[in-house]
This record gives sequence, C-alpha cells and structure tokens, in this order.
Amino acid sequence: METTPPVKKILNHHWFNALLIPFGYGLFWLGGQNPGLVERLYAERIFPSLSRFISWPARLLPWSLSELLLILMLAGLVLSLAGVVRALMRGTPGFLMFFLRRMGEWFAMAGMLYASFVVFWGLNYLRPPIVKTLSWPSGRPTVVELQGLCEGLALEANVLRKELTSAEGGALRVDPRMVLDRRNDGYERIHWALFPVLPAVIHEPSRPKIALFGSLMSRSLTYGMYIPWTGEALLNGSTPAAALPFSVCHEMAHQQGIAREDEANFIGYLACRMHPDPLFRYSGARAALGEAMAQLGAVRPDAWKVIRNSMGPGALADEAVETAWLHQHQGKFSQVQGRVYDGYLKSQGQADGARSYGRMVDLLIAERRLTTKVQQTTKTKT
Repeated sequence: METTPPVKKILNHHWFNALLIPFGYGLFWLGGQNPGLVERLYAERIFPSLSRFISWPARLLPWSLSELLLILMLAGLVLSLAGVVRALMRGTPGFLMFFLRRMGEWFAMAGMLYASFVVFWGLNYLRPPIVKTLSWPSGRPTVVELQGLCEGLALEANVLRKELTSAEGGALRVDPRMVLDRRNDGYERIHWALFPVLPAVIHEPSRPKIALFGSLMSRSLTYGMYIPWTGEALLNGSTPAAALPFSVCHEMAHQQGIAREDEANFIGYLACRMHPDPLFRYSGARAALGEAMAQLGAVRPDAWKVIRNSMGPGALADEAVETAWLHQHQGKFSQVQGRVYDGYLKSQGQADGARSYGRMVDLLIAERRLTTKVQQTTKTKT
C-alpha cells in the first residue's frame, strides 16, 4: 500500500494557502513603491467595481453581515481548538499530523484574510496624499493660521448650535434614523469637486449599520469602524448624539476608498459642512474644532482659553456629554485596544499611528490656503 509522504500531506491540508500572507505583504510593498500606479489603476478603476461587488450581499441585509461572519469564524476556531485539545487528551494516534493539519487550516485562514484585506481595501493606504492629488498648498500650519481656524470653527459651531433642538439637560437631541437616511446629502455636493479622490462610481455606499457588539466598541472608545471584507460601516449605537453625524460621514469616507484617518476625518468634515441640514454642519464643525483646539492648546494656551470661553451653553453641554461618555468607558480594554490600533495604523504606513487623526488640521489649513489663493487671484484679475 502506497503512503503519502508527510510533506505532501501537510501541503494538501492548507499549508500552501498560508503563502497568501507573503503574497499580500509583497503586493502591499510593491504598491508602496508605486503610489501613482495605485491611484490610477487600483483606486480609480479596480476598487470602485470591487467595492460594489463585495458589498452587495450586505446591502440586502438589515443587520451586519460582518458580525455574523465573525461569530461563525470564532465558533469554527473554538471547535478546531477543542478538537486539538481532545485529541491530545485522548492520545490519538497520529496526533502530530492531526495538529499540523489544524495549524495549516489556521494559517490558511490568516493568509486569506490578510491577502483579501490588501486586495479589497488595504492598498488605499498607499494612495498619494489628497493635497498632492488635488495640487493643494501644503505644509505645517503656522500658529496664526491655527488660531484663525479655531476662531472660525468656534463661531460656526456656536451659530449652528442655536438652530438645533436640545434635550433635557441642554445637550443635543438627535434621531439616528434621520441621520442615516440623510447621510449622503453632503457627499452629493462634494463629489464633483473631489474627483478622482472620491470615485463617482461608488457615489452612495451601503447604509451604515448599528453594530450588535456596540458594548465592545464603547469599551474601546470607538464610534464606528469600516469592515473591508463586506464593505460595511458599523456604528456604535451609544455614540454621543453630537458626534453621530460626523462619525457616519467619516465611515462613509472609508467606504469610498479614503483609508488614512486624517483624510477620512477631512472628507467627513467636508461632507458635513456641505450638508443642507444644520445638524450635520454642526457635528462636522465641532469635530474639526476639537482637533484644531487640541493643537492650539499646545502652542497658544492663552488663545485656546479665549476661544474655549466663547463657546455657547449648547456646545458646552454637548462637550460635557461626550466627555462623560469617554470617562465612563475608559479602562484597560480601551488602553490595550488603543495600542493595538496604533500599531495597526503604523503597519499600514501611517507613521503617526493613532495621532494621525489630528493631522486633519493640516488638510483644513491647506484648504483655507487654497481658498485664500483663489480669492487673491480673482481679486488681482478684477
């Protein structure tokens, strides 16, 4: 009777699929060497069609497909581990080969997940920066520019907040269903100006969904997340009301191929700013103000204090609610998750890690510089 060599048996049981891990890494490395090609070939052509394809099953469901798949995957992993432990305890003959087959399955799954992440969405991290694609003036903001930005955003937030309804206690009242129903109104007004940064072919991504595991998101201080394998944007149902519209627009930016967090923040802000509903405009303004004020406080605490004292009672009530939410859910879990997420962002080429969210301010200043330049050019011609 002919026996199959052990090496061949191992290869026949999924170990070969583990090569998808170096394949994904190699593809990501090659993309990093050719960001222009990633933009022209992947971001503008492949990703839009791929995004529509992978997201269509989730569009048909009212609940999160990604969370269901996660439950099934974890259940399969637990059963596989239980089988290994049971075989070990029973002293099953050929345990080594059995264990190697299970290991092959685990590595095959890891390889498929990583390679599909890179192909379905991860290459978007390698796109050229927005300021380069759109030829916007770049460079770190000066203190004067930063202070001017904060003053403008604070005034905008105060004016908009007066138009909105407050709940008992003075904080904002928001209807989450209305936010989701009107999520795309702002994007309709910015797509023409930001093409090809936002491909028109995925003009309206699938509807974001409230996550079933919202309590875990709260414990990790997460308002929302994008799932590349299903094209879904998941929202934490307990997100503070004033932050919800901006969070929706931020995750929608990820759905449309904006991978870097600072750029997703900026695109989300623009979608909020151009939205016809003052609720969205207010949510975007306060999100941008929070990032800008964090930087201003480090360089001009006196100016920070003046602007902070200018905020109206409604905006301050909203800030108090969000601060209380963050304090309530802070803990070891959020600290560990924060370090893991910081490492993930750095592994995707975002050198600042979690701090990259704050680099949204650079983009806000770049846009203001462009606006000033256009106004000066127009004035000169006139």
